[in-house]
Amino acid sequence: MKQLILLILLFAFNNTLIGQRKTTFQQSVNGYEYIEIVKGNSNEKLPLLIAFHYSGGNPSETIADYDSLKNPVRIIIPKGNYIKRNGFSYYPVDYYQKDSSAQFTLSKITVDSIAVFVKAIENKYKQKAIVTGISQGGDIAFLLAMYYSELCKASFPFAAVIHSTIIEELKNKPVKKIPIYLFQGESDEIVPVSTTRKKLDSIGKKLQIKFYSYPNVGHDISLQMKIDYSKIIDKLNYTK
Repeated sequence: MKQLILLILLFAFNNTLIGQRKTTFQQSVNGYEYIEIVKGNSNEKLPLLIAFHYSGGNPSETIADYDSLKNPVRIIIPKGNYIKRNGFSYYPVDYYQKDSSAQFTLSKITVDSIAVFVKAIENKYKQKAIVTGISQGGDIAFLLAMYYSELCKASFPFAAVIHSTIIEELKNKPVKKIPIYLFQGESDEIVPVSTTRKKLDSIGKKLQIKFYSYPNVGHDISLQMKIDYSKIIDKLNYTK
């Protein structure tokens, strides 16, 4: 069944890329299995996008989040190493039962591991990546921008939690600023937009963040959100 779903999603993704050469690979590096989607010629030096799924999600369904990109790109979608419900998680399955301090410690350990994966992918293709993700994947994209900015061309977190520990660290720790494009629905019941705004006010100009919020959108990626961030990603990848 999972293979059938993957084939359907790949077919749908490929149909959005008419006139371009498409290639799909399933590979593994540095402890993470991943799907690689190539829009364009797989032998060319293409812009690199590394995307992270939500808790309980999987790489195959994440493909559809990036089918509005118009220009050639290489998309890498790693799979979380913990089984959760019918999908996977990057964090241990009991992560959300722990207190905030324990959650941050676990998330940082995970991001340290993922950073090794990101570096290996970037070394392979000689490209710096844009990192992105939804929910738990958005948390990871944000943390990579915070702690591994040298690996990131830009970060696009969707419906992400900004840990309070980050705000405390920013008071005393200089961070190399990279563009962070933070997207969230205003009806998000999991990550309240009011909480996000308060944390962004606390961060101020210590990070380079542009915040986009969308009325009547919950903990999800809306069609308009997808259209908007796809335009920004395409522009970043093809503007010198």
